[in-house]
Amino acid sequence: MKQLIEIAWDRFSVNSAIVADLNGRFIATAFYFTIMVPFGLLSAIFMDPLRRKIGAASWAQREPLPTDIASAREQG
Repeated sequence: MKQLIEIAWDRFSVNSAIVADLNGRFIATAFYFTIMVPFGLLSAIFMDPLRRKIGAASWAQREPLPTDIASAREQG
């Protein structure tokens, strides 16, 4: 009787390991396609990772610098 229980337990362990592996793969796949893919698509559509503003350029206006040699020597 003890051998029968040990054989049954060993087979149960093998079968449960197979089912656990399949279950883990299913959960990982379901998580990927229900959470990660929509997040990636939405972030690609609505986010600006380089922080580029679409529109007119915003160059700062400044006074032109003098180009003579005397002012170039005064730089430092």
